[in-house]
Amino acid sequence: MTLKKMLQKTTIDHVMESLLIAYPECLGDKQNYISVLRFLLETPEYPFDDFVISVNLIDPSEEEAYEVDIDEEAYLSISGYSKVEDLHFALGFSRWEEWANAEIIMQEDLDIDANELISMLLYEMTFYGFDQESIATELSDLEKGIMLH
Repeated sequence: MTLKKMLQKTTIDHVMESLLIAYPECLGDKQNYISVLRFLLETPEYPFDDFVISVNLIDPSEEEAYEVDIDEEAYLSISGYSKVEDLHFALGFSRWEEWANAEIIMQEDLDIDANELISMLLYEMTFYGFDQESIATELSDLEKGIMLH
C-alpha cells in the first residue's frame, strides 16, 4: 500500500489526532501539517518504484554489542530502500510526491494503526521543513558543508 492510498481511507482529523498524541510538540505547527496532508491528497497517483518506504522495529537488545543501561529501547525505523542499489537511506530530503506514491513495506509482525503510521511518516517527511523549497535549500546547504570539509 502507498501513503496516498492510506490517506484516502481516513481523514485529516484522524491523522492529526494521532500526530498530536505521538508528537505533542507539533501542536504549534498544526496548520502546516494539515497543509502537507492536503498536498499529499492532491498529489496525482502514479507508479513509482525508485524506492520503497521500509518500516521496521529496531531492537538494540537483539544486537551482539548490546549493553544494559546504555543502549536505548526498541524504536521504529522509517527509511527508504532502493532495490536497484540494495541501499537503505534517510527519506528526509525525498520529494513528497515520491513519499505519497512509494510502496510501504512493513515488518511482518508489526501491528500499527494506519493513522499512527501516517502520522509518523508525516513527521519524518516534514523534519526539515513544511515546504519542499526550504527542504531543498537545507539539502543544498548540507551538501555545500560536506564539500567544504
